[in-house]
Amino acid sequence: MYVYPPIIMKYIYALLILTISITGGYAQQPGFLKSFSLQDAVQFAIKNNFDAKNSVLGETQAKWRNREIIATGLPKIDAGLDYSYYYKLPIFPAADKIFNDTSSASSKVFSYLAQTNPAISQLLYNAAVGSKNSSISFVLPHTATASIQLTQLLFDGRYVVGLKATKDFTKSARLQRDLSEFDIKYNVTKAYYQTQASQDALVSLAEIEKSLEKILNDTRKTYEEGLIEELDVNRLELALGNLQTQIANQKQLGEVSVANLKFQMGLPLSDDILLTEKLDELYAKASMVNTAKTFDASNRIEYDLLQTVVRIQGHDLAQRKSGYLPTLAGFVNFGFSSQVEKFGDMFKKRYVSYPDGDVVAKSNWFQQGIVGFSLKVPIFDGFSRMSSVKQAEAEVSKARNNLEKFKQAAILQLQSSQALYINAISDEFYSKKGVTLAEKIYNTSNIKFKEGIGNSFELTQAQQDLIQNKLKYVQAQLNVLTSKADLDKALGVR
Repeated sequence: MYVYPPIIMKYIYALLILTISITGGYAQQPGFLKSFSLQDAVQFAIKNNFDAKNSVLGETQAKWRNREIIATGLPKIDAGLDYSYYYKLPIFPAADKIFNDTSSASSKVFSYLAQTNPAISQLLYNAAVGSKNSSISFVLPHTATASIQLTQLLFDGRYVVGLKATKDFTKSARLQRDLSEFDIKYNVTKAYYQTQASQDALVSLAEIEKSLEKILNDTRKTYEEGLIEELDVNRLELALGNLQTQIANQKQLGEVSVANLKFQMGLPLSDDILLTEKLDELYAKASMVNTAKTFDASNRIEYDLLQTVVRIQGHDLAQRKSGYLPTLAGFVNFGFSSQVEKFGDMFKKRYVSYPDGDVVAKSNWFQQGIVGFSLKVPIFDGFSRMSSVKQAEAEVSKARNNLEKFKQAAILQLQSSQALYINAISDEFYSKKGVTLAEKIYNTSNIKFKEGIGNSFELTQAQQDLIQNKLKYVQAQLNVLTSKADLDKALGVR
């Protein structure tokens, strides 16, 4: 055995390392070949299919919807700041009416003030009559109020019903997610079956093509020796051309089925995938279902979901009816207010002089607080609420009808699936026998043609029969698997 020199071995090792590095680098690039068994494809789809992602988002949305309902009955705290400026001050009745109309309440008030403190009466008189102004305003132009308020809902029938509905909202979202995963599994399984059936059909056609090419080559040699007619060669060439056309068409169908599988899985259509389970393996794994199994529509996810919808519609009806009940809410408000002549005075101290000579600095902001409750009792709303209730009653009836409709449709779906499954099993049995017979006929015709006791017409006819029976058998296996998937869905098998 020849031994390479050490320097050559170093180059070989370096080349191997480089090759491994390059291969590893390519394997980590996006779009590299991904292998999937049927179970792998289903699990990948449950995480990556767009409908699966939306169902998870729907569940999250329902959770936050419930929190929104619960938050309606929790305390609310609001802070506010209001500012207004009277660019034209509101006025009060003319001073002459205030002081001269002795029958008015204003005159009596000022008379009392004048008796208590004569300076007040003189001040008002000088400001109005003395200055020849016929109006008086007791409002300062700049007003501001800052407050914080706590509000608590004490009773609302709609809120009570809403709390009861939150449980069903959550259940509905969870069932929607389960139903989405169930449908994804069903769709991916059928797409996987279809893809593998296309591949198996293509393999069968390729095997026949290889055999036919060899026969055609041998026939051409025999024709060149003058032992057979050109007609035999032409027939075989025509048969090969037709077969190659079938292969090209089958490749197109295979590409479409692969694209559909990738779409159902949530894979980019540009990715390359390799399916590791062949159709025969999938057929062997498919368990035979007892078609006489007792059927119960309540085993279906759809049944549970429709029942939940009926309850949700019932909650909606109760919520609308509760609108006839009164609502009660309590509140506590605390704040500060200010009213000044100039805007800048709001943030300044004012100085007040007292008769004893003391001068005290005071803020221009004054505290205010209020506590109370609000009770609203519906009396008449122009029949608006009654119309809303009648609509909700119709929705409840529709939801119940949909539930009953599903019960009948589920039974019909089961009967149809059972019939198709039984027929598919029977077709597969006879299709398998047909392939065996077609192979025997083809092999016999081939032998007879080589020995010169048969003709090309018999051979090409046997070849066409073999192709049709092989394709029919692949389709029969696919029909068994797909009808089995349909039956599982009808029975609610998860």
